[in-house]
Amino acid sequence: MISIPDLQSDQLDVVFLNVPNGEASLISNHKGEHILINTASKRSQKSLQKQLEELHVNQIDTIIITNQSEEYIGNLLYFLKHYHVKKIIIPNKMKLDFLEDIEVANWKSDDIFALWEDFYIKTLAGTDGGHISFLLQYGSQSILFLNDKEIAMEQKLYTQILDVDILKVAEFGSGHSPSQQFLEHIDPYMSIIFPSNTHKINESLIERLNATWIDVYFLKQTGTVYVRLSKDDYEILTENRSVSIAKTYLRCYI
Repeated sequence: MISIPDLQSDQLDVVFLNVPNGEASLISNHKGEHILINTASKRSQKSLQKQLEELHVNQIDTIIITNQSEEYIGNLLYFLKHYHVKKIIIPNKMKLDFLEDIEVANWKSDDIFALWEDFYIKTLAGTDGGHISFLLQYGSQSILFLNDKEIAMEQKLYTQILDVDILKVAEFGSGHSPSQQFLEHIDPYMSIIFPSNTHKINESLIERLNATWIDVYFLKQTGTVYVRLSKDDYEILTENRSVSIAKTYLRCYI
Protein backbone atom coordinates (compact mmCIF):
# COMPACT_ATOMS: atom_id res chain seq x y z
CA MET A 1 0.00 0.00 0.00
CA ILE A 2 1.24 3.50 -0.77
CA SER A 3 1.43 6.22 1.87
CA ILE A 4 -1.76 8.30 1.93
CA PRO A 5 -1.71 11.76 3.59
CA ASP A 6 -4.32 12.50 6.25
CA LEU A 7 -7.64 13.82 5.03
CA GLN A 8 -8.49 17.46 5.58
CA SER A 9 -11.99 18.62 6.57
CA ASP A 10 -12.86 19.57 2.97
CA GLN A 11 -11.60 16.34 1.39
CA LEU A 12 -12.91 12.85 0.68
CA ASP A 13 -11.14 9.71 -0.46
CA VAL A 14 -12.67 7.40 -3.06
CA VAL A 15 -10.70 4.15 -3.21
CA PHE A 16 -11.25 1.73 -6.07
CA LEU A 17 -10.05 -1.51 -4.48
CA ASN A 18 -8.03 -3.95 -6.54
CA VAL A 19 -9.34 -7.41 -5.61
CA PRO A 20 -8.97 -10.85 -7.25
CA ASN A 21 -12.54 -10.82 -8.56
CA GLY A 22 -15.38 -8.32 -8.42
CA GLU A 23 -16.13 -4.74 -7.57
CA ALA A 24 -15.70 -2.82 -4.32
CA SER A 25 -15.06 0.89 -3.67
CA LEU A 26 -14.47 2.67 -0.36
CA ILE A 27 -15.37 6.29 0.41
CA SER A 28 -13.91 7.94 3.53
CA ASN A 29 -14.06 11.38 5.17
CA HIS A 30 -11.86 13.15 7.73
CA LYS A 31 -14.14 12.06 10.58
CA GLY A 32 -13.24 8.43 10.02
CA GLU A 33 -16.62 7.55 8.50
CA HIS A 34 -16.69 5.02 5.68
CA ILE A 35 -19.05 3.99 2.87
CA LEU A 36 -18.54 0.78 0.89
CA ILE A 37 -19.95 0.49 -2.62
CA ASN A 38 -20.39 -3.23 -3.38
CA THR A 39 -18.46 -6.02 -1.66
CA ALA A 40 -16.78 -7.98 -4.49
CA SER A 41 -16.75 -11.77 -4.86
CA LYS A 42 -16.24 -14.17 -1.93
CA ARG A 43 -12.82 -15.11 -3.26
CA SER A 44 -11.79 -11.47 -2.68
CA GLN A 45 -12.56 -11.52 1.05
CA LYS A 46 -8.97 -11.89 2.29
CA SER A 47 -7.75 -9.16 -0.06
CA LEU A 48 -10.51 -6.78 1.07
CA GLN A 49 -9.84 -7.54 4.72
CA LYS A 50 -6.11 -6.86 4.33
CA GLN A 51 -6.57 -3.62 2.41
CA LEU A 52 -9.15 -2.27 4.87
CA GLU A 53 -6.88 -3.18 7.76
CA GLU A 54 -4.00 -1.26 6.16
CA LEU A 55 -6.36 1.70 5.69
CA HIS A 56 -7.33 1.44 9.40
CA VAL A 57 -10.96 0.75 8.56
CA ASN A 58 -12.75 -1.36 11.18
CA GLN A 59 -16.25 0.02 10.75
CA ILE A 60 -18.40 0.59 7.66
CA ASP A 61 -21.19 3.08 8.27
CA THR A 62 -23.07 2.46 5.01
CA ILE A 63 -22.96 -0.26 2.36
CA ILE A 64 -24.33 0.54 -1.09
CA ILE A 65 -25.24 -2.32 -3.44
CA THR A 66 -25.71 -1.62 -7.16
CA ASN A 67 -25.95 -5.15 -8.55
CA GLN A 68 -27.21 -8.45 -7.15
CA SER A 69 -24.59 -10.63 -8.87
CA GLU A 70 -22.04 -12.51 -6.74
CA GLU A 71 -19.15 -10.34 -7.94
CA TYR A 72 -20.86 -7.39 -6.23
CA ILE A 73 -22.48 -8.89 -3.11
CA GLY A 74 -20.26 -11.90 -2.39
CA ASN A 75 -19.01 -10.51 0.93
CA LEU A 76 -22.12 -8.69 2.07
CA LEU A 77 -22.84 -11.04 4.98
CA TYR A 78 -19.19 -10.89 6.04
CA PHE A 79 -19.24 -7.09 6.25
CA LEU A 80 -22.58 -7.00 8.02
CA LYS A 81 -21.20 -9.41 10.61
CA HIS A 82 -17.77 -7.87 11.20
CA TYR A 83 -17.89 -4.14 10.37
CA HIS A 84 -20.76 -2.74 12.51
CA VAL A 85 -22.77 -1.57 9.50
CA LYS A 86 -25.49 0.97 10.33
CA LYS A 87 -27.22 1.38 6.96
CA ILE A 88 -27.51 -0.44 3.66
CA ILE A 89 -28.86 0.86 0.33
CA ILE A 90 -30.03 -1.89 -2.03
CA PRO A 91 -31.91 -2.27 -5.36
CA ASN A 92 -35.70 -2.43 -5.10
CA LYS A 93 -35.81 -6.05 -6.28
CA MET A 94 -33.24 -7.22 -3.76
CA LYS A 95 -34.64 -8.89 -0.63
CA LEU A 96 -32.67 -9.21 2.60
CA ASP A 97 -34.82 -10.90 5.21
CA PHE A 98 -31.92 -11.62 7.55
CA LEU A 99 -31.16 -7.99 8.46
CA GLU A 100 -31.68 -6.87 12.04
CA ASP A 101 -30.91 -3.51 13.64
CA ILE A 102 -29.74 -2.10 10.31
CA GLU A 103 -31.46 0.72 8.43
CA VAL A 104 -32.41 -0.43 4.94
CA ALA A 105 -33.12 1.96 2.05
CA ASN A 106 -34.04 1.08 -1.52
CA TRP A 107 -32.85 2.77 -4.68
CA LYS A 108 -35.54 4.83 -6.38
CA SER A 109 -35.49 6.46 -9.80
CA ASP A 110 -33.97 9.98 -9.68
CA ASP A 111 -33.43 9.62 -5.95
CA ILE A 112 -30.77 11.63 -4.11
CA PHE A 113 -28.98 10.26 -1.06
CA ALA A 114 -27.34 13.06 0.94
CA LEU A 115 -24.64 11.08 2.72
CA TRP A 116 -22.31 13.74 4.17
CA GLU A 117 -22.04 17.53 3.93
CA ASP A 118 -21.91 18.60 0.27
CA PHE A 119 -21.62 14.95 -0.76
CA TYR A 120 -24.46 13.05 -2.35
CA ILE A 121 -25.32 10.22 -4.69
CA LYS A 122 -27.98 10.62 -7.36
CA THR A 123 -29.71 7.62 -8.92
CA LEU A 124 -29.65 7.87 -12.70
CA ALA A 125 -31.17 4.70 -14.13
CA GLY A 126 -31.95 1.11 -13.26
CA THR A 127 -32.32 -2.01 -15.36
CA ASP A 128 -35.03 -4.66 -15.27
CA GLY A 129 -32.54 -6.84 -13.43
CA GLY A 130 -32.08 -4.24 -10.71
CA HIS A 131 -28.66 -2.87 -11.70
CA ILE A 132 -28.27 0.78 -10.68
CA SER A 133 -26.21 3.53 -12.31
CA PHE A 134 -25.54 6.62 -10.23
CA LEU A 135 -23.58 9.86 -10.03
CA LEU A 136 -21.35 10.56 -7.05
CA GLN A 137 -21.03 14.32 -6.54
CA TYR A 138 -18.77 16.33 -4.21
CA GLY A 139 -18.69 20.05 -4.95
CA SER A 140 -17.91 20.36 -8.65
CA GLN A 141 -16.31 16.90 -8.82
CA SER A 142 -18.29 13.93 -10.11
CA ILE A 143 -17.80 10.21 -10.61
CA LEU A 144 -20.19 8.21 -12.78
CA PHE A 145 -20.73 4.62 -11.67
CA LEU A 146 -22.08 3.13 -14.89
CA ASN A 147 -23.66 -0.25 -14.14
CA ASP A 148 -25.36 -1.22 -17.39
CA LYS A 149 -23.16 -2.41 -20.24
CA GLU A 150 -25.69 -1.92 -23.04
CA ILE A 151 -25.87 1.26 -25.11
CA ALA A 152 -29.67 1.41 -24.96
CA MET A 153 -29.48 2.57 -21.34
CA GLU A 154 -27.51 5.66 -22.35
CA GLN A 155 -30.61 7.36 -23.75
CA LYS A 156 -31.95 7.65 -20.21
CA LEU A 157 -28.75 9.36 -19.05
CA TYR A 158 -28.25 12.13 -21.60
CA THR A 159 -30.60 14.58 -19.91
CA GLN A 160 -29.45 13.65 -16.38
CA ILE A 161 -25.72 14.27 -16.62
CA LEU A 162 -23.28 16.35 -18.62
CA ASP A 163 -19.55 16.33 -17.84
CA VAL A 164 -18.04 13.91 -15.35
CA ASP A 165 -14.48 13.67 -14.10
CA ILE A 166 -14.18 9.91 -13.62
CA LEU A 167 -16.07 7.00 -15.18
CA LYS A 168 -16.41 3.59 -13.53
CA VAL A 169 -17.02 1.31 -16.53
CA ALA A 170 -19.93 -1.12 -16.31
CA GLU A 171 -19.64 -4.91 -16.05
CA PHE A 172 -15.82 -5.05 -15.95
CA GLY A 173 -15.43 -3.55 -19.42
CA SER A 174 -17.26 -6.44 -21.08
CA GLY A 175 -20.08 -4.51 -22.75
CA HIS A 176 -20.64 -1.97 -25.51
CA SER A 177 -21.31 1.04 -23.30
CA PRO A 178 -20.10 3.72 -23.17
CA SER A 179 -20.57 4.48 -26.84
CA GLN A 180 -18.50 7.11 -28.65
CA GLN A 181 -21.39 9.56 -28.58
CA PHE A 182 -21.92 9.08 -24.86
CA LEU A 183 -18.20 9.45 -24.12
CA GLU A 184 -18.18 12.76 -25.97
CA HIS A 185 -21.22 13.82 -23.97
CA ILE A 186 -19.81 13.05 -20.50
CA ASP A 187 -16.14 13.77 -21.41
CA PRO A 188 -14.35 12.02 -18.50
CA TYR A 189 -10.64 12.38 -17.78
CA MET A 190 -10.19 8.77 -16.72
CA SER A 191 -11.97 5.43 -16.45
CA ILE A 192 -11.81 2.56 -13.96
CA ILE A 193 -12.20 -1.13 -14.84
CA PHE A 194 -12.45 -3.71 -12.06
CA PRO A 195 -11.09 -7.27 -12.51
CA SER A 196 -13.37 -10.22 -13.24
CA ASN A 197 -12.82 -13.93 -13.76
CA THR A 198 -16.10 -14.38 -15.60
CA HIS A 199 -16.29 -11.37 -17.95
CA LYS A 200 -14.17 -10.94 -21.07
CA ILE A 201 -13.05 -7.39 -21.81
CA ASN A 202 -14.48 -5.88 -24.98
CA GLU A 203 -11.35 -4.78 -26.86
CA SER A 204 -13.29 -2.39 -29.10
CA LEU A 205 -14.52 -0.58 -25.98
CA ILE A 206 -10.94 -0.14 -24.74
CA GLU A 207 -9.87 1.11 -28.14
CA ARG A 208 -12.72 3.62 -28.03
CA LEU A 209 -11.65 4.89 -24.60
CA ASN A 210 -8.03 5.25 -25.70
CA ALA A 211 -8.98 6.97 -28.96
CA THR A 212 -10.97 9.51 -26.96
CA TRP A 213 -7.87 10.29 -24.83
CA ILE A 214 -9.39 8.84 -21.68
CA ASP A 215 -6.90 7.21 -19.31
CA VAL A 216 -7.91 3.61 -18.64
CA TYR A 217 -7.03 2.21 -15.21
CA PHE A 218 -7.22 -1.59 -15.18
CA LEU A 219 -7.03 -2.24 -11.44
CA LYS A 220 -5.47 -5.63 -12.08
CA GLN A 221 -2.51 -3.77 -13.60
CA THR A 222 -2.40 -0.46 -11.72
CA GLY A 223 -3.35 -1.81 -8.32
CA THR A 224 -5.76 -0.04 -6.04
CA VAL A 225 -6.52 3.54 -7.16
CA TYR A 226 -6.99 6.30 -4.60
CA VAL A 227 -8.83 9.48 -5.57
CA ARG A 228 -8.46 12.38 -3.13
CA LEU A 229 -11.42 14.71 -3.77
CA SER A 230 -11.76 18.32 -2.80
CA LYS A 231 -14.71 20.41 -3.96
CA ASP A 232 -12.93 21.82 -7.01
CA ASP A 233 -10.19 19.34 -7.98
CA TYR A 234 -8.79 15.93 -7.26
CA GLU A 235 -5.58 13.92 -7.04
CA ILE A 236 -5.09 10.34 -8.18
CA LEU A 237 -2.73 7.84 -6.57
CA THR A 238 -2.15 4.21 -7.47
CA GLU A 239 0.08 1.50 -6.05
CA ASN A 240 2.32 1.91 -9.10
CA ARG A 241 2.36 5.65 -9.76
CA SER A 242 0.81 8.93 -8.68
CA VAL A 243 -1.00 11.39 -10.89
CA SER A 244 -2.16 14.89 -9.99
CA ILE A 245 -5.09 16.17 -12.05
CA ALA A 246 -6.89 19.51 -12.06
CA LYS A 247 -9.44 20.90 -14.46
CA THR A 248 -6.90 22.59 -16.72
CA TYR A 249 -3.77 20.44 -16.57
CA LEU A 250 -2.33 16.98 -16.13
CA ARG A 251 0.97 16.23 -14.39
CA CYS A 252 2.43 12.77 -13.99
CA TYR A 253 5.01 11.73 -11.43
CA ILE A 254 6.72 8.47 -12.30
